[in-house]
Amino acid sequence: KGFAGIGRTGCFIATRIGCQQLKAKGEVDILGIVCRLRIDRGGMIQTSEQYQFLHHTLAVYASQLPETTGP
Repeated sequence: KGFAGIGRTGCFIATRIGCQQLKAKGEVDILGIVCRLRIDRGGMIQTSEQYQFLHHTLAVYASQLPETTGP
């Protein structure tokens, strides 16, 4: 098992980065975010529940963003 809180902390950081990506680009690369976090610190996001939380939270955030109608 990893250090206490690394998985939860990674979940929080990934959620923040994902929200920023959604707001800026209208899309999110969850796998890319998690991989980048794990390069910096192993053990970020450790359980299936944390992945589910991340996906669910970003889906809810995306649904609340105003829809854009192209350029």
